[in-house]
Amino acid sequence: IESAIELRSANTMSPRTSFKYVYIPADDTCPMEELTMEIPEGKEMECLLDVLKDHFRNAKSVGSANEQKEIFKKQLEDHSGKKIDDNLMDIAARMQMVQPVALLPGGHATNWEHINCYVDDRGISKGLPRNIRACGIANECGASSDIIGDAFIARIIDDEERFERHDFTLNEVSSSAKWVKRAFELNVAKKHNSGDIQEQLRAMGGMNNASDALELQDDLPEPGPPPGAIEEGVNHPYQWTQDGEDLVVTVPNLPAETGKGDVRCDIKMKHIHLECGKAPDGERVIIDGALELCSDVIPDESSWSILTNKDGTKRIEVTMTKGKDMRWPCLTLTKSAPEMK
Repeated sequence: IESAIELRSANTMSPRTSFKYVYIPADDTCPMEELTMEIPEGKEMECLLDVLKDHFRNAKSVGSANEQKEIFKKQLEDHSGKKIDDNLMDIAARMQMVQPVALLPGGHATNWEHINCYVDDRGISKGLPRNIRACGIANECGASSDIIGDAFIARIIDDEERFERHDFTLNEVSSSAKWVKRAFELNVAKKHNSGDIQEQLRAMGGMNNASDALELQDDLPEPGPPPGAIEEGVNHPYQWTQDGEDLVVTVPNLPAETGKGDVRCDIKMKHIHLECGKAPDGERVIIDGALELCSDVIPDESSWSILTNKDGTKRIEVTMTKGKDMRWPCLTLTKSAPEMK
């Protein structure tokens, strides 16, 4: 289904005559390309979609037309919950649509800048391969999506009164790009039902000139933990805190004879397994490595140590460096201890 943002008519178009966008082939042996498109007069909205439809329509596919049609029919029926008759299916099978995947969601917080990844909405039924590079970019943006087939990334400005296509260049396809960090923060906030402050105030009828003057659109709300992430009322064997890009996990009050040989600490990008043989029975696994961390950490910049408390007991301190400088609402996505304030 094509985005309504891309198909509606706009009152105001930009004077731009061309824009740049990026092509990411599903075949990862082929290089990514920066492309330039001339904007036909009066067709700033539809020009990109028309070109992409032709690309997807002519792309190689796997399986016969009937096999693709049956897979596509099942997709439509699963999505709608209704049976699709053959006549309607014939019409749908002849259509070529473009599916936008929002990487940077547009709104007040982004000054209505949107960055979208465009894919073939029939990629699965055509038997197209998974686009590893595009999936990686979406994941870095916090917009995890299983992207199938060739992908294109483009930037637009759309505030319902004006529509403009702006350049998106090849050097912006990087996990260190500022827009990727911003996209990650916004998508995490969206997933955690925080949303955009101005949008919430508008919904409540509470927007006024004072809040506009404070430029609240530039303030991203701190994301809360996803439902069920914090395990309340449980005596967790560890505590955790955070300061900027650092996370510190502490296991306090271990026996004085605890040594490094008693500790197993495996730190990976999305997981940590922490175990201590001197911990009380039933608490030796401090953090189960099967639990997924709230976000990525950098294993090579993380470490652990055993320290001695004033009373002679020992404690384990694990320091991890966040992959992205953002505040974590929980340590692990499930069964997390609350943060020590």
